[in-house]
Amino acid sequence: MDRQKGQSLIELLIAIGLFVVAGSAMVFFILDSYVSGRLAEEIIAANFLAKEGMEAVRSIRDNDWSDLKVGEHGLMILENKWVFSGTEEDVGNLLGKGKRKIIIEDLSPPDPDRKKIISRIGWEFTPDRVQNIQLVTYFTNFTKAPSYVQQLHYRWRNDDGGE
Repeated sequence: MDRQKGQSLIELLIAIGLFVVAGSAMVFFILDSYVSGRLAEEIIAANFLAKEGMEAVRSIRDNDWSDLKVGEHGLMILENKWVFSGTEEDVGNLLGKGKRKIIIEDLSPPDPDRKKIISRIGWEFTPDRVQNIQLVTYFTNFTKAPSYVQQLHYRWRNDDGGE
């Protein structure tokens, strides 16, 4: 009879242990899915902001190529036009402690009619986890594009053994 009481106690401890492990696993999976969903939403917002930054720079370029100054820039809308403002822009209303920075670089070797454009979004997902998204493209001074395109065409034809 004593043996059965001891066996019941062991069965009870094993059952409690299994419930604790199963419950912990469920809590972990629920929290992990919440964190993953939140991160996905923030990545979508950051991609939108980075693309918007590229389109803003494209608009600035279309208005005046000379406004594309080398350096780090923030963006703002002034009189219904995108303009550079400061060295970065606060986008914390969409992303926690978020910043948008537009970086304009000259190419190497220097080409006065082409620039490298970087649209970088950085934000704090959690206090110890900083996220970054960056888009990179190259812009050409399209007002001088015909001569530039002719040079490329000429190089292509000569490299191919053509004229």
